[in-house]
Amino acid sequence: MTQRHETARSTAGRSRRTLAETTSDRIRADIITGKFRPGDRLLLTALCARYGVSMSPLREALAGLAAEQFIVFEGRHGFQVDTMSEEDLDYLTETRKLLEADILRLALRYGDEIWESRVIASYHQLAHTERRIIETGERGNPDWEVRNAAFHDTIASACPLRLLKQLRAQAFTKAMRYRYIAWLALPDPAVIAAEHRELLEATMARDEVRLIAASNAHIGHVAAFARGHLPNTAASITVP
Repeated sequence: MTQRHETARSTAGRSRRTLAETTSDRIRADIITGKFRPGDRLLLTALCARYGVSMSPLREALAGLAAEQFIVFEGRHGFQVDTMSEEDLDYLTETRKLLEADILRLALRYGDEIWESRVIASYHQLAHTERRIIETGERGNPDWEVRNAAFHDTIASACPLRLLKQLRAQAFTKAMRYRYIAWLALPDPAVIAAEHRELLEATMARDEVRLIAASNAHIGHVAAFARGHLPNTAASITVP
């Protein structure tokens, strides 16, 4: 194979992966915001038309979303949006508390001054977005989810156990659907902003007990605010 052909194949591969990632982001956002409801059947031809992509990047995107547990593959029924339930929320909440507690202990042990500066910077960006949300009353701001994830990821980054952090990331991503519902049900966004401030202060103080207590309360509030507002599971709906 000539260098030109090899380069062309490599470029096509990168383009396909980028398109698959973009498609995955769009489908995930539509699931989180409720455009696709739990139990909705996802027809491949309809999805290709909706997102303007071919079958190959779409299948790649769906495979990734299945790994994240946003969708499930039901054999002859094809792909469907995964269900949501209070039981699933409870299991996820307790799992996240355990994972975060172990990671936070190790992060405090191994984090250095450079890590501290990154935590402060990520908090500053998150706090800026949260002040705007508090002032405007806006809900479902996509910037908040990105900066919220960055703040929590940065605190966790000092933990040296890569597999543990991967498990945490999977649980954090799976919780996105419940976080969105919790945000819509939240009576005052200043509550979450105050919790993030407490997480920052406990981290900077290197206070393990305080930090884990703050983390448990923070994760628990997602369940508390989302409970009672979960959508009903649809009965095999064809998505147009």
